[in-house]
Amino acid sequence: MALKMLASFAATSWVAWMLLIMGFQTKRECRQRNETEHTRTTGTIVDYARGEHRHGRSGVSVYWKPVVEFIADGQTHHAEYPNRMDRDKYPVGTEVDILYDVSNPSQFHLEADPVFTDPGGGAIRMSIIWILISALLTILLAVFVGGLRIDFNELWYRIGLFFSRIGR
Repeated sequence: MALKMLASFAATSWVAWMLLIMGFQTKRECRQRNETEHTRTTGTIVDYARGEHRHGRSGVSVYWKPVVEFIADGQTHHAEYPNRMDRDKYPVGTEVDILYDVSNPSQFHLEADPVFTDPGGGAIRMSIIWILISALLTILLAVFVGGLRIDFNELWYRIGLFFSRIGR
């Protein structure tokens, strides 16, 4: 019965584990970029570059990447930002705070970009919730469908014992 429960949990939570891995990977990549892109300046969004993403036969979605102008080491730089941005939230002419790499000013990121303010946070939170829901559903299925007997007094005792050891 325990093996069936484990298989059921694994089947219902594999997507959550993938989201968790992706979230931590994004967090690591952003930490690495923050280590190299740490020189601060102010720039201006001067234009938006149009991009398209094809969805097979279902069509095309259009997205916009800002083109930013900023001064680094006494030189003016024009660079297309690699991430998509909302044109309504950041219209042309908006001043933005930028962190850039001194050795390569074309490597930069906008300080307000949610990818860098909370890197991977949404995916990590969502995956943890998904894993917990999967575990709860697996237990409920085992109890109500599989006839698994749980001694709740023993369960609460063990949970209390676990947390008392952590508190020491």
